[in-house]
Amino acid sequence: MIGPNDINLPFFAYGVFRKGELGFLSISDLVSRVVEPCSVTGSLLLRDGLPIIDPAGRSNVPGSLISFREGLNGEAYDRIDRLEPQRQYRWEETTTAKSVRCNYLIGRSPHKGSVPADEGWNGRNDPLFTSALEVVNESLAAYSDFDSNLKPMFRLQMAYLLLWSSMERYASLRFHLGDRAVDKLMQIADDPSSANF
Repeated sequence: MIGPNDINLPFFAYGVFRKGELGFLSISDLVSRVVEPCSVTGSLLLRDGLPIIDPAGRSNVPGSLISFREGLNGEAYDRIDRLEPQRQYRWEETTTAKSVRCNYLIGRSPHKGSVPADEGWNGRNDPLFTSALEVVNESLAAYSDFDSNLKPMFRLQMAYLLLWSSMERYASLRFHLGDRAVDKLMQIADDPSSANF
């Protein structure tokens, strides 16, 4: 993705790079300051479970205004570009509700395949991190014993595949949203912050 025009501006994050989200871990060592609460004008939408902004909207979209340490803005924006898919986002400048100029990522063709994010977006509430993991645990408890009846084994295999889907989602939000699933999953093993997954 082509980075923002002015890399000296702070970054308005409303999704995976917002403070407390998985993407923030990839830039946290470059951050000098985070201002919250903060908001910009637009509409928050969801496409494929990811938040995007439609800048034509009239709502206040909450987020984090992130400033980077002196001389490290270029590296920070490069890291953001590596995680975010170019086909989903593009860089623009905007002004926060408190009149601070900043860069942010807006959705490409925001209404194509999107739905309104009525309750905002929080990565911790992703169904693959909540309900899916509950199903995996329930399956392990319910189907741990089986003999010649293969149905319990098949249910465990379904739970195993669901667990891998959760891990891939984690790796996507943590490392990059591209389609190289194996590359993303391999990064989990090398990342100390992933030990709690």
